[in-house]
Amino acid sequence: MEEQKQVVHFQAKKGFTTAQSNEHQRDWTEKGWESANANGRIDRSRVNLNFEIVKGGKVQPVDRSRSIPQKFQDNISARGIKDPNAKHPDDPKFRTVVDFIISGSHDTLCRMAFGDQQIDYTPGVSNSGITRNPEIEDWAKDMYDVICERFGEENILSFVVHLDERSPHIHADIIPVTPDGKISFSRVCCGPDKYEFRRRTLALHDAFAKVNEKWGLRRGDSVAVTHRKHQSTEEYRRDLSNQCSTLEREVGEKSATLSDMNWKISQAEKKIKSLGTMISNLTEDRARVEHELDEIQRALEDENTPREERASLTRQELSLEKKLELILDKLADKQVKLKLANRQLTELQQQVSEAQEEKNDLLKEIDKANKEKLELSMNKATSEALWTVVNEFNNVQPSLSQEASALFDGTFLQDMTSRGMNIIACAAVLSMGMVDQATAFAQNCGGGGGHPGSGWGKDPKEDEREWMRRCLAQSRRMMKPSGQRMKR
Repeated sequence: MEEQKQVVHFQAKKGFTTAQSNEHQRDWTEKGWESANANGRIDRSRVNLNFEIVKGGKVQPVDRSRSIPQKFQDNISARGIKDPNAKHPDDPKFRTVVDFIISGSHDTLCRMAFGDQQIDYTPGVSNSGITRNPEIEDWAKDMYDVICERFGEENILSFVVHLDERSPHIHADIIPVTPDGKISFSRVCCGPDKYEFRRRTLALHDAFAKVNEKWGLRRGDSVAVTHRKHQSTEEYRRDLSNQCSTLEREVGEKSATLSDMNWKISQAEKKIKSLGTMISNLTEDRARVEHELDEIQRALEDENTPREERASLTRQELSLEKKLELILDKLADKQVKLKLANRQLTELQQQVSEAQEEKNDLLKEIDKANKEKLELSMNKATSEALWTVVNEFNNVQPSLSQEASALFDGTFLQDMTSRGMNIIACAAVLSMGMVDQATAFAQNCGGGGGHPGSGWGKDPKEDEREWMRRCLAQSRRMMKPSGQRMKR
């Protein structure tokens, strides 16, 4: 079995919609179920296995009596906290809810949830005989404790565990409330700059990882923590490969998310276009009916209009007024739906922008890790090539004539043949800025080249390879026994 890892992802939202709440709580009508589960990702025969954790760490069935938006309003009202989006109900500007998705490797989560019971993932097949293991509840309560410790139990809106999809996972929704009682995602989760945001995010992942150790889930790989101490080159290279694989999986997930969001955007745009056409047609119908009513009104006001015709006009007037009322009701309904559709489209476009930015960041991290892997491989190949040359020269030199051998006197190749490891070791110490230690090392190995000087160090603009060449040249001088001259 491959290494089992935790999965923690969070996203800030400008409020929480009823549609999102219905998704978390599985609160749909039959028609809603058909629409929401068109791709068959949810197994309705396992919906009863879902549960939520509420105040005090209590496990209970998912409560659908109040939606998550209602819970949000109840929560902040009871605590006297202002909703910063209250003045912008149709165009919210502030991120007031953070949605966490907490999961892990499929095998481990399914074992905790179902034990040895086998799930049939074929769409439409019933798994109604499957029962929930208490182990998944204990794991969820541990995750609940981490959220409580980091953000405060009073700020948890909803903590729902889904066992009806392919892999068990948690949706935890919190309100980012500052110590002074204000809602601010930036202050609670981000900090003053991107470096502090990254530090807080890594610390959060570490907090989950510490608890997940006992469940057999280790922290996911991160490029930010690859430079650990006491790693061999091979271990570091292997870690970089693992990180690239993890990042590539995340990129794949982001690509799938973007594809799904773009499809939703295209559907939203079609809906907006359709609503626009309906509103245009209704507006024309309204204008036509109002014009007909005006004509009838003028005819009724005309004293020359016969009595029989007046009765007919009055009946027409009543019919048209009912028709106009119906048109106005439909027009108002379509305008509300258009407003909502435009808002949803804006939210989707914002989410696409954020997801694309995250994907681009991941691609940059993959590129960086791949470059480090290439550099490590090149260094290893260069090292092997160097020692191959030195060893071959060492084997060939005794058979050279005295005249030919003299050509190599004082050369770097000859120095590497006689004291190559010492030159490299001294250069490595110099490259780390440890001048006194390098000098002592050279002297202990018989070198008489002296101290490199107080101004020794790497120029900020100096190329890394050029700096290492300079360290090697200085090391060679320091390792040279006194009285000998170098041949350049």
